[in-house]
Amino acid sequence: MAAPRCYNCVYSCVDPERWLRCLCVGEPLLPRCANHPLWSGQMHDVPGTACRNYRPRPVLPEGDAVRLIPLGDGFYAYVDAADYESLGQYTWHQNNGYASRREKGRRIYMHGQIMQPAKGMVVDHIDGNNTNNCRFNLRLCTQAENLRNRRSRHGSSSRFKGVGYDEEHRKWFARCRLEGQREWLGYFDDEIEAAHVYDRAAVEHFGEFARVNFPEEWPPQRRAEVYAQRDAAKAEGKRVRRSERKNSKSARKTQPTRRTTKSPRTTSRRPRSAAPKKPRAETPSRRSRRRTTKQRDTKKKVKHTRTAQNSQS
Repeated sequence: MAAPRCYNCVYSCVDPERWLRCLCVGEPLLPRCANHPLWSGQMHDVPGTACRNYRPRPVLPEGDAVRLIPLGDGFYAYVDAADYESLGQYTWHQNNGYASRREKGRRIYMHGQIMQPAKGMVVDHIDGNNTNNCRFNLRLCTQAENLRNRRSRHGSSSRFKGVGYDEEHRKWFARCRLEGQREWLGYFDDEIEAAHVYDRAAVEHFGEFARVNFPEEWPPQRRAEVYAQRDAAKAEGKRVRRSERKNSKSARKTQPTRRTTKSPRTTSRRPRSAAPKKPRAETPSRRSRRRTTKQRDTKKKVKHTRTAQNSQS
């Protein structure tokens, strides 16, 4: 089997006229590729060393398992040879890094036309190149799973995904987002060490949708081991929780039965009848009425006193 080089990669292509020109001038012969992580979708010279998107060329007499569809401005999209005829009849352009076209006022993406996702599902590009629309690079998933496979954000303090720098503590930290919440992975003195810790947590939580910083260190065998350890830990946790529930049920059975008769509820609140009544608000009409009543009582009292004195005399 040939060594992993750009010359035997399925994405590399050779322009015979350009190679003949390089031979005449004496320049090195380099293949061109539009699927390199540094310039996704744009045709560019590659040094010959295999990148993370390397895929060996299939052994076929034709050697054309992958075709190129121009998008304009030097950008190209990769498609399978079986889809080239149905897709090549349209004029495609690049829109936000994706190959798309306009039809009857709406935008149609090339990867959507190939996979035909159902409602609520999206199409994920496995290698991260949005113009690589070969079927082996496309898969249906949810929006959350698609976000797990995205690359590191531009302008981040670290070149690795899931890693940042804390200026207050002067240390590197690693974290990942799980079910909408950030999971803290700790502080580290070395940036590469923090990236390794993130890769381990991403593979454990995200599975096949994890986009790791060092893909060469995560072959399928190692990923399978991490999945097995994760499943074993989940099974152990379920077994412990089941035993705890069983013990709690048995403890409730051994407790004495409670009284079925209801006792009067004891509260600190006083009954409404015993609560002191608030004085009524003072109004002018009530004030004049009380003054009139007091004058009337005073007159009656004076009259009664005079009557008593006259009867004695």
